[in-house]
Amino acid sequence: MALFGTYDRAALDAEYDNGAKVPDAPAMVDRWYADGEQACSMLSCDLDVPYGDHDRHRLDIFPVGGGAAPVMAFIHGGYWHLRDKRMAHFLAPTFVAAGIHFVSIGYRLCPEVTVSGVVEDVKAALGWVSENCESFGGARDRLYVAGHSAGGHLAATMLSAEGMPEGTLAGGCSISGLHDLEPIRLCYLNDSLHLDEAEAARLSPIRIARDMPPKGQTKLAPAILTVGAEEGPEYLRQRDELAETLRAARQPVQVVDVPGGNHFSACEAFGDHNHPLCQAMLRMIAAPGF
Repeated sequence: MALFGTYDRAALDAEYDNGAKVPDAPAMVDRWYADGEQACSMLSCDLDVPYGDHDRHRLDIFPVGGGAAPVMAFIHGGYWHLRDKRMAHFLAPTFVAAGIHFVSIGYRLCPEVTVSGVVEDVKAALGWVSENCESFGGARDRLYVAGHSAGGHLAATMLSAEGMPEGTLAGGCSISGLHDLEPIRLCYLNDSLHLDEAEAARLSPIRIARDMPPKGQTKLAPAILTVGAEEGPEYLRQRDELAETLRAARQPVQVVDVPGGNHFSACEAFGDHNHPLCQAMLRMIAAPGF
């Protein structure tokens, strides 16, 4: 029996089971952590900077020298209930080399908190970065956000009309993001997340974009949306529906393809200065009016 679109429960579970779709995913993630440790040993970094009271309310900051510079705040993935901020450290060298401060955001995980609680943590973290980035040489008006998978959902939410206050963010990127949480509520992931129908709707960037005020009344920061071409039809739908909805609302959005990419190599493309995805992000930061 169809549960979501044409998918029954088993098919829907398979669409969102990235570990099963990418057999070498554990080795890829292990490499991210190892490369992240190397980044910490090679770069200046200030680890576990608190933005709140919980032991996961922490930021890792990789600063650059010189005058006021842009800031890239990155939100790790893990379907809202796994992993930690060290997962993103491997991306830091690319942005630091480009003269951009890199900040990795930690947050509480489900089921200790709901997805709503995770959203509030990320809002608090970005608020802290906005208020305090000048202390490490950041330009407050050049704060960008990006994230992968669940972090892509969180980045897209922060860039939405129900995210950070207007003017806080200069732009950002959702990598393989979940922009419609209804299929997440209906698949195996909800055993850990406990989303209900109302929360899934309220926290879905596609729904938020559809419910925006009439055209021209809200101005969002520009967004880049990407997904690995081999991630499957649901991930492609998630990206494309958000892009179409933002375009219909006349909001700035760019779609970047990752040909041959899977759920994990799409994130690696974000840190590869030779890849069009990384280049699109660096171009947004270096030449925001282009």
